[in-house]
Amino acid sequence: MSDTTTVDRLRTALSDVGYPVDKGRLVDHASRNNADEDTVHALHSIPERQYGSFDEVLDVVAVDQSREA
Repeated sequence: MSDTTTVDRLRTALSDVGYPVDKGRLVDHASRNNADEDTVHALHSIPERQYGSFDEVLDVVAVDQSREA
């Protein structure tokens, strides 16, 4: 298991989440959307706070650009 994900996997996992949203709801939402374990784990690793947009989440989540979607 990894602490990283890809932008595409993250976008799919959070595609219909309502912002603003806190970390716990992001993790729950990704799990309910059947996100892969790495994506859920990467979301568990972000700071506890409110996120106002996908871009704010993307700024703090560990993305591995060398991985394929």
